[in-house]
Amino acid sequence: MFCSKCGTSMADNVEACPGCGAVVAAMPQTPPTPVFTPGGTAAAPQPALPPFQQYVPVQETDGKAVGSLILGILSIFPLGLLAAIPAIILGHISRSSIARSMGRLKGEGMALAGLIMGYCSIGLVLLIAAIVIPTVLRTMPGLKRTRMAANEAAAASTLHTINLAQSTYATRYPAKGYATDLSTLGPGPSGACPGGEGNAQHACLLDRIAGSSRCGDGVWCFKSGYMYLMTAACGSDGSCSDYAILATPITRGDTGNKSFCSTSDGIVRVGGLARIPGSVSVEACRLWPPLT
Repeated sequence: MFCSKCGTSMADNVEACPGCGAVVAAMPQTPPTPVFTPGGTAAAPQPALPPFQQYVPVQETDGKAVGSLILGILSIFPLGLLAAIPAIILGHISRSSIARSMGRLKGEGMALAGLIMGYCSIGLVLLIAAIVIPTVLRTMPGLKRTRMAANEAAAASTLHTINLAQSTYATRYPAKGYATDLSTLGPGPSGACPGGEGNAQHACLLDRIAGSSRCGDGVWCFKSGYMYLMTAACGSDGSCSDYAILATPITRGDTGNKSFCSTSDGIVRVGGLARIPGSVSVEACRLWPPLT
């Protein structure tokens, strides 16, 4: 600003002119500069506008995020799945609502925490179930007896299947007679049939579980809670005129109680409530009573 008496330039906040010493408060005030309209007449001076301020929306916490967090905490203890599933559903819905709200809603962290705790609760329940359920099934007397009876029936049926495979083998390879072990009746080591239909070494007459390539020379086969071993009565020329196949439970009192055997006569015999530790000869098998 300038002094109205001497014209000296001075700062806006001084009380007196540095040039002539005139008091600023006593000086006449400069009227506001008139604003002229396009017609040439002076218009009233316009008031100064306040500085521009950016609008910031007021954020609200999404109620679904709060609900997801609370249910997630309750899913850990004590409600488990009853709270875990709603926590996951509310968490996903809340995160979607917050993303579409354009900053109006908040609470994404709470929704994410509810989701994590809900999924962790489900994983914990599944882990406990995977450990506890098999144990319960093994220890429940009724279910245990049913499972052992099913294993015993499957073992007797497997012996019938092996007898049929031996009969087919003897017809297909008369010079060999009966197969010496289960690996001969099964597929090759790779699980594929040599030549498409098998040969005298691997006839592909049994599936790989009961007729595995590893079930030879006194090595047991395993299937449905039972173990299988076959021995053959062979002459000096390598031809086998008979065989004995034994099926015995892997764990007595758990996977089964009865042992079974059969020979070339095709009769399945039962050896009573015992697990046979070794092989059974043709003569010993035929002393067992037939399965009725």
